[in-house]
Amino acid sequence: MAVFIFAIVISSVYGAYRSTFRITNNTESLAEFGNMGRISLERISGDLESLYSGDGGLLQGERNEGKTGRSDLLTFTSTAHLVFSQKEQPASYATIRYRTELDEDSGLLRLYRIDKPFRPGEDLELDEERGYLLCDSLAQIEYSYLEAGGNANEEWNSEEGGVQQAGGTIAGNFPAMIRVTLHFAESAETEGRTVFSTAVALPLSTRTTTP
Repeated sequence: MAVFIFAIVISSVYGAYRSTFRITNNTESLAEFGNMGRISLERISGDLESLYSGDGGLLQGERNEGKTGRSDLLTFTSTAHLVFSQKEQPASYATIRYRTELDEDSGLLRLYRIDKPFRPGEDLELDEERGYLLCDSLAQIEYSYLEAGGNANEEWNSEEGGVQQAGGTIAGNFPAMIRVTLHFAESAETEGRTVFSTAVALPLSTRTTTP
């Protein structure tokens, strides 16, 4: 009888501790996701708010499908160039790319920010660069491009639908707003997602009307 009672008590205590540990782990994961989501969205927003739409300026958004969801690619020119070394020469403009890379261990995505000084007339060569890691544990990252009229697009190319200007130059066609959505997960097999989203209004000078 004593052994039976002892077993019941141990089972009850173990169940309580197990629930406590699960809640603690979930809380820690949510806090970590919240921190990465906040930092990532602030960085992406700051870059997009400084979008450069002058000669040679571009914005290209490509929809990609990954193992756990969308893994979109975003490339654009911006005045938000970051200098990390005293040896590096400061530049007014930069070509910025947000790209993902699969983490083979977790099956989730890492998000990288590539920042290369922009010089008009030079070829864009970012394919071999990784940049710096902005966040990981991503199941999905998606961009939505909203026109001035409210229509949403899953992809965008500013070189399409440009407007002819005096002097023969072409003004790029840019969206009015971009929505960024990050989906974090504890593992590739986990169905639950922690989602963070923001919408960034692009500078007024970049908005044009598609013919």
